[in-house]
Amino acid sequence: MTHQHHYSSLTPSARQPDFALSCGAAAVRAVLLASLALGAATLAQAQGAAARSYAIAPGPLDRTLTSFASAAGIELSADASLLNGKTSAGLNATTTVQAGFDEVLRGHGLQALRQANGSYTLARLAERPAAGGDARRDALRDARPAAAVLPMVTVLDNAEPDTASGPIRGYVARRSATATKTDTPILETPQSLSVVGAEEIDTLKSQSLQDVLAYVAGVARNEAADRTTDQFFLRGFQATSDLGNHYRDGTRYGVTRYDGRQELYGLERVEVVKGAASVLFGAGGPGGIINTVSKRPTAEPVHEINVEGGSFKRKQVSADLGGPLTDDGVWSYRLTALWRDSDTFIDHVPDNRRFVAPALTWKPNAATSLTLLGDYQKDRTVNVYGLPAQGTVLPNANGPIARQRFVGEPGFDRFALERYSAGYLFEHAFSDRLKLKNSLRYAHASNAFDYVEIWGGVDATERVTALRWATERADRSSSLVSDTSLQYQVGVGGVRHTILAGLDYSRGREETERYTRSLANLDLFAPVYGSVVGAERAPNTFAYKADGKRIGVYAQDQVKVGDKWVASLGGRYDMLRYNETGFFGGVRADNERSHAFTGRAGLVYLADNGLAPFVSYSESFEPTTGIDRTGARFKPSEGKQFEAGLRYQPKGADMLLSAALYQLTRQNVQVEDPQDANFAMQAGEVRSRGLELEARTRIGKSANLIAAYAYTDARTSKASPLYPEREGQRLDSVPYNQFSIWGDEGFGAAGLPGLRIGTGARYVGSTRGAAHGTPVIVPSVTLIDAMASYSTGPWKLALNVTNLADKTYIGSCTYGCFYGEARKIIVTASYRW
Repeated sequence: MTHQHHYSSLTPSARQPDFALSCGAAAVRAVLLASLALGAATLAQAQGAAARSYAIAPGPLDRTLTSFASAAGIELSADASLLNGKTSAGLNATTTVQAGFDEVLRGHGLQALRQANGSYTLARLAERPAAGGDARRDALRDARPAAAVLPMVTVLDNAEPDTASGPIRGYVARRSATATKTDTPILETPQSLSVVGAEEIDTLKSQSLQDVLAYVAGVARNEAADRTTDQFFLRGFQATSDLGNHYRDGTRYGVTRYDGRQELYGLERVEVVKGAASVLFGAGGPGGIINTVSKRPTAEPVHEINVEGGSFKRKQVSADLGGPLTDDGVWSYRLTALWRDSDTFIDHVPDNRRFVAPALTWKPNAATSLTLLGDYQKDRTVNVYGLPAQGTVLPNANGPIARQRFVGEPGFDRFALERYSAGYLFEHAFSDRLKLKNSLRYAHASNAFDYVEIWGGVDATERVTALRWATERADRSSSLVSDTSLQYQVGVGGVRHTILAGLDYSRGREETERYTRSLANLDLFAPVYGSVVGAERAPNTFAYKADGKRIGVYAQDQVKVGDKWVASLGGRYDMLRYNETGFFGGVRADNERSHAFTGRAGLVYLADNGLAPFVSYSESFEPTTGIDRTGARFKPSEGKQFEAGLRYQPKGADMLLSAALYQLTRQNVQVEDPQDANFAMQAGEVRSRGLELEARTRIGKSANLIAAYAYTDARTSKASPLYPEREGQRLDSVPYNQFSIWGDEGFGAAGLPGLRIGTGARYVGSTRGAAHGTPVIVPSVTLIDAMASYSTGPWKLALNVTNLADKTYIGSCTYGCFYGEARKIIVTASYRW
């Protein structure tokens, strides 16, 4: 197929509105103007004549047309200005292609004209003649000249279904900016990367980031059901917001791990860069980066309201509204909101949330855009403390401790969080080659965080009596983050460079005020609540105040040679300052300074058949506070990763298969000093090796498949001479094997075009752990999830079930043991227009 291109000599400020819209939203236009060719003209002709069942959801007209053309397996070209601001009721019928187009376009004064090669072109419907003749034949004849003089008709055979930050059509992403900070095809990225979009999150009805990443290779869930943090293990290493592993829209998210779990309904994507990634992001744990992308204003109208009910008295209402505010598309908006009241499977633990996220975009021309983003979140829940090993992972003569057991005191325990943030994303293209990006966000969180801690004791009859004490706690934090970069593209012969240079800055402040109070013990087999918390408030030594500043400069060059080779080389220099004092007095860190240089190099080969093997080396670092026995400041710990991988994404296919082998090492790890165990020295090392396999693909016209497998061998490679037995020991909470698979399918071919059914399985191998000082092994577990939905017109009804068999299992043992989620049923009614 030949490509047709349209060039304009107008400057952005001089273009007409329809040209500005078309040129300023190239990725959207590509979706509108083309569906990928699935066969020769003869096949297209047969498809055009045969009646088939279609289940196309209502929504913006451009998306509906794209979905219909893709399902029909034909090409469609159109002028984007014909579709601006129009919506469709969708299509649920058994029909021919031509009749399907007629139904989708009904009332819009548009029609799809079939071309000689089997493709279709969108055109305005000419006025119907006053009398006589075949009205449809005459309308088609009269409309053809108008189609020939459209200001732009473009046919593409390699249109990308998504942009680096926009919606993902289906489950397969093609582009991302997280790993490179540039809009780059995933095939050209020399490091493992997984992307989960809002459509997948909605289909599986994920409730937390842990749920979102349950079907991603290399991510181990920290199953602690505390509902207060987002905690993970990436390639064997802990990844939390306070360690610098969590990002939002490309800049650091949160100061402490208790600054609030991210609300999924406000997200367009969740992206995971696996392994050392400090070259673009600065200080962080070696396991990788989790970057979430906010929902942003859209050029097409978005209108959705959802009502949910389900297990544990769940009640939730959510809404997602957006679209242009002006006819010329210069101003657009997005408003996402959620209200939830719910209990949980653990007694006396609520799961209540209020969330609202407004966004506004100003785009005066194709070269400039400014997006203002804000969000407010209010959570009311309770921290769930870990249980003893006896009665959970270890047998007990009295049977197991009930999984709904609450160890705190109703009325005392609380996690009352309020957080808000406000910021912007700015882009300006000085030319086709030079682009400026700048972002800034301020966030604040305050939290009344009271909880009960326990230490399990076992008497002669193996009855577990929890020794309890209460912690009264108030947390406050604030942060300011900013990132500014210049991107320059230049080509010499068959070599093209994408050069990126930037500077990012972050400042975080936090304080945690804590007091310890007495509390009566609790029999965990027959609890009696109502004990009075002691009036005396003893200052807790874990209370502190801290502030830190980070500034980093980075540079990267992505070199593409002859459309076959992509080389990437980057470097970064970071400078950090940190202060910490005890809340009740005492200096712990006085303007401690750290600095580090990190780098990354990678190479990708792009084969004609869609294969893309790659190799890379990357580094990370984490600042370490304190001094050793000699009084010397500790160096940052360092992460070094070697990785080789292979991706497969045939042109035009909704498929991405990936495989990766890696070795990731963390050095300068603190261990006990053999000359004085009261001090630490940086002689430790931890090494993780593994294999990861991941598949995301559409099968046929109506089925989707997600599969992932990870083998992770994470262990201590160097330990303190005081404890030589620790060398070679597996890291806690990291399974050797994880496997997951999910599939869902529509039943249009069976005469039920609105029906979709899906099911999945998640296997997590056994792990090491500890519970109140007792080393334990957490058994492996396999869990089943399922869903069913039915769409008709603007309505969609959905049923989702996680842990379908209601299996009682231990999710993890860290400082204590935590039961995994019980079976949860969620019923959703959605209305989209």
